[in-house]
Amino acid sequence: MKTHLPICIAAIIALPLFHACTKTSSSTLQTEKVSVAISNAATAAYQDANATAFFRRTTGSIAFDGALSVPLSNGKVVWLFNDTFYDDMNADGTVPCIFNKHNTVLLQPANHSWDPAQTSNLLLYGNPDLFQSITPGNYYWPSAGVEIGNTVYTVCLEMSSSTGQLVNEIMAGLNESDNTVSYTAIPDLNGIDFTKGMVKNLDGYVYIWGGKLRPNTIGQCDVYVARFPQNSVGNWTFWNGSTWGNSAAAAAVITTAPSGGISVSYVNTKYVMISTNFNMQCDGGTAIYGAASSSPTSGWDAIATNVIYNIPDRLQGHTPFFYTPCIHPEFNANNEFLFTYCINTYQPCVAPCNNNKFDPDIYRPRAVRVPFALLNL
Repeated sequence: MKTHLPICIAAIIALPLFHACTKTSSSTLQTEKVSVAISNAATAAYQDANATAFFRRTTGSIAFDGALSVPLSNGKVVWLFNDTFYDDMNADGTVPCIFNKHNTVLLQPANHSWDPAQTSNLLLYGNPDLFQSITPGNYYWPSAGVEIGNTVYTVCLEMSSSTGQLVNEIMAGLNESDNTVSYTAIPDLNGIDFTKGMVKNLDGYVYIWGGKLRPNTIGQCDVYVARFPQNSVGNWTFWNGSTWGNSAAAAAVITTAPSGGISVSYVNTKYVMISTNFNMQCDGGTAIYGAASSSPTSGWDAIATNVIYNIPDRLQGHTPFFYTPCIHPEFNANNEFLFTYCINTYQPCVAPCNNNKFDPDIYRPRAVRVPFALLNL
């Protein structure tokens, strides 16, 4: 669903999909149901069927990528999505072959019910796409976020609809009282995509991680960290290897991930990072890597080698393009944390659109539970 972007924006990038609809003998592309043998070992990650079913919605936001969650002080959870099929399901369960919104937001109740009917879209003047660029023709993709006071803050990527390229990053503040959004300029980021994770720390700062394509590699992504005071969201400083400085150009690489599909969060007293293997289309791999550290600025060297999960999704023997891993630390029952990843069709191995219809389940997140013991949390 995404257009061409710098490789390290792999949390939200993809090849241009749905160039054409391919007519076949079947009007609906059905996703194969794969039986996955899950180990009974205490340290095995496994797919959470209930949380995965939460994304199989039939009204409002129906299919989407992103799936970034922000826990609120009242126990509720805000879910931020990027390109979305919104309220356009056909009678046979399919959707049209192209999405109709660039961002949508859901509000999950405080009991964390996985019943889709209990979670509804947030609207502003009847519109579900709350994050709106003031530049005609541009649009926003929200990313990881935190709650400060009565506001959910998230860095939005501003995209050009004419070129599909990133043109700006800006801090958005979603007011929980009325769903209005305000925007705060942030410093020059020196080409670093600061959408990989946000953590509100007890020291009064919010830590935020970003990525940038590592030169002379195939998709590897250098990771950086910045921070800003909770009472001044536009006042960023960047870790330069020894201290916090004002220049993103002097920021230090804190680790290198296998791809730009990166998520960082705080889980059970440690900073956890996960990353997908580099892939840009079907049959590009299945691995998701993980590492944990006691520091927000170092300690994730294992991210390049420590596989914690292999995605089980298959269609006609092919694996999907997958991306946007996202840790959800608020769902941590039974000494496990939840993460999601998104799939974005099996193209070009399998045509995604048939008779002008599209199976929404090949563009929905999957949810995975990871025992704390797997990363020594």
